[in-house]
Amino acid sequence: MVYGGLELLVGVYCLFIPTLFGLMTESYVFLFHRFQLGVGALTMVRFGLATLVMLFPTMLMGGTLPALARYVSSECPEFQVEVDRLYAWNTSGAALGVLASTFVLTPLWGVAWTIRIACAINFLIFASVVSRRKRALELAPAAPELNVDLSIEETPASSQVAAVLLFGSFVTGAVALGYEVLWTHVLAFTVGNSVYAFGTMLFAMLCGLAWGAKIVSRHFNRPQVWGRALAISQAAAGIAVFVTVRFWDRVPDFFRLGLWRAAPISLVFLVVLRITLVMWRNRHRPAPAAFRWLRANEPLIDCILFGVLALGSHWLWKYDATYFVAEELARFACAFFLLICPAVLLGLSFPLILNLYSRKMRHAGKSVGGIYSANTVGAIFGSLLTGFVLLPRLGSLASLRCAASVNLLLAVLFGLVLVPLKSGRKLALAAATATIAVMLWIVPGHWDARRMSRGSYVYFGGGFPADQVLYLREDVQGGLTSVARIGSEKILLSNGKFQGNNSSEVQAQVRFALVPMLFTGEFKSAMVIGLGTGSTLRTIALFPFQHIDVAELAPSIVDASRRWFKDVNDSVFDHDPRVRLSIADGRNSLLLSRDNYDLITIEITSIWIAGEADLYNKEFYELCRAHLGEHGVLQQWVQIHHMRTQDLLIILNTAARVFPHVAFFQGPEQGVLVASASPLVCDYHRIEDFDNDFRIRQDLASIGVPSMTSLLGELALYGDSMNKALACLPALSGRPADFASTDFYPYLEYQTPKGNVLPYDTVPLNLGFLRRFRPSLLPPDLAIENLPSQNERNLVLGYIAERRGDRGAALGYFRQVGGASEPLAELEIMRIQPKAVPDFKDRKRISKWAGSQV
Repeated sequence: MVYGGLELLVGVYCLFIPTLFGLMTESYVFLFHRFQLGVGALTMVRFGLATLVMLFPTMLMGGTLPALARYVSSECPEFQVEVDRLYAWNTSGAALGVLASTFVLTPLWGVAWTIRIACAINFLIFASVVSRRKRALELAPAAPELNVDLSIEETPASSQVAAVLLFGSFVTGAVALGYEVLWTHVLAFTVGNSVYAFGTMLFAMLCGLAWGAKIVSRHFNRPQVWGRALAISQAAAGIAVFVTVRFWDRVPDFFRLGLWRAAPISLVFLVVLRITLVMWRNRHRPAPAAFRWLRANEPLIDCILFGVLALGSHWLWKYDATYFVAEELARFACAFFLLICPAVLLGLSFPLILNLYSRKMRHAGKSVGGIYSANTVGAIFGSLLTGFVLLPRLGSLASLRCAASVNLLLAVLFGLVLVPLKSGRKLALAAATATIAVMLWIVPGHWDARRMSRGSYVYFGGGFPADQVLYLREDVQGGLTSVARIGSEKILLSNGKFQGNNSSEVQAQVRFALVPMLFTGEFKSAMVIGLGTGSTLRTIALFPFQHIDVAELAPSIVDASRRWFKDVNDSVFDHDPRVRLSIADGRNSLLLSRDNYDLITIEITSIWIAGEADLYNKEFYELCRAHLGEHGVLQQWVQIHHMRTQDLLIILNTAARVFPHVAFFQGPEQGVLVASASPLVCDYHRIEDFDNDFRIRQDLASIGVPSMTSLLGELALYGDSMNKALACLPALSGRPADFASTDFYPYLEYQTPKGNVLPYDTVPLNLGFLRRFRPSLLPPDLAIENLPSQNERNLVLGYIAERRGDRGAALGYFRQVGGASEPLAELEIMRIQPKAVPDFKDRKRISKWAGSQV
């Protein structure tokens, strides 16, 4: 009943988790402003509040295994084997839960309903325990006393051994979570960093831990071998980590094969592994009579199923979902290959320590609780130490080797204390382990920086084959940041994913900054979320803002931008006193800010990367609207490549649920979302002043446009055209017309990764869809204020038509321009048609006008 009660309490409490998270956020914002907290103090407050919310349910969850152990020990004299089996099943359930929540529950029903389903399972467990308890009381006679002599110690329970086991439980927990932090970090720039990739990694590790516990329950059921097995498992785990680190920088070569080759190889690997395990199991464990035929023919059945799948693959590849399944299968096979051996060996440790510590049956619950607590505290310590100390200072490779060395030291400790050896053999054991450790450390080992930063995993292709890696740095916030040189081009990469360069991409990033300036009414303050190379920030700094706040999550991005992209950003964040740069994520910066901004511009990395879709959810747009001035403007980069049309529409629809006025501008492969609480209005006089600014004119020339009004030619959706496009959402996605991606239903987080390996280019499809709804040259919803006359209107229409690619219409509008703007129009005609040379009087007038503009 204790176990059932714990499950009930967990379920009840977790129903209120979403509400408690909301209160936690409000509390830490209040405390930040009330006490003017610094970065360190704010981190401690977050940690404390998270502990308050999560401590109670995790304590309840942590009590379930000791409660089950106490129950088992009261029913079975050889309870250690049963507890090991329970732990194996518990860890297997955790792995299944990760898989189900990552690939099924959260994508289909969202976070809130996934929590409710988990709570319902807690309630079902409670109900089954109550039902079983009632049946046992009604049907069972008085339980006979077990034939166990409790007065006899089953093990030499010395305080020294107990202390070593508790210490060992603490350290093994610390090392295991340290590995998890490091493996997650390295997998992000070798295997993948979408939410699915992280779920796959966690599933692979939990499978290994469960498998290790299962091996203990079935094959190490004699107390005499527990100590020796524990020492050997730690030594083997350390050696396995030292060996597997040699394979990590070979992973990008696997993804370079392409999805068509990587997926079949992965499938064959998993099928061969499955058949091997089945044959080994059939040989060592007889099947029940009812399943004897199935067990005997299981390898053959697996081969037949694989053959059918291979023969029908040409049919399966017709569906987009097949590519996503194949992509994640390849990532799982890669993670499984790298992690399974160390994870299985780590999985042996906890049940073996538990068995050694809980030899006295009457203290089963207490002993399991003690070991479990020490292991959990160690896990917390290990994750914090690794993430905040080892990884930033040593890097992932050296940190992995340090953790492996700790495993070897633990092997020596366990061997000396738990294994009955003579003094000479103990000395030989220590010397042999030290020799192995030294040999493993001195063997030349480094990761190829060009391979590790290549980013082949992103689209299963060649990635960025650098001639030279100029910069390479790891941190917790940004993962692996690198600057690669390919020819004369420098490319900024984050976990192998493109962030910017000093060549072709500069034009796109300049354009991102210029588009919202068409509608920005005031220039008091701006906020830039995501620094990148600093190109967009440099362009924004050309405009007369009084303050510009910049939020960049990764300190290594700032360092790389400062050191290697001065030619792109002009070191504006160091030399311009208006710029205030902070190392923080943009959403929390806005959450903690009390300022209102006239412009918020967002250029983070691709939306499919884990955590980035939070900046496309409804709650974030609400936060932006709350921090925009009356006529403030939000600008956000939206990718068109590797983006399904239905996902693009959901981004736009989510923004439209918050902002009444949303526009979408379309470039070659990039989109720009512009949103405001007020109608979007252009001021002709202000734009004319910008056009006459020499520095801004240089940026306009760099992107190939003569005037800022030319950018209106990229307008794809606004007003009526936006409404018509969004009306297609139900038909394309099957979602209701008012559907939005939210924090508790993170649709974009789970759907946008599916566009990465589609067999077709999504750019022409998205552009074709947008062209169906493209408004007229100057839609009635979009106002241009302070137009002096029809002549200036024709000039603007000429610029817009030219940007749309209609040079004939552009010439027609320019020829209709008269008055003071006529010389400018003649210049534009000469630019478009160099052979159209005006007569002498016109040339003299144009030359005089042009000279007055310098």
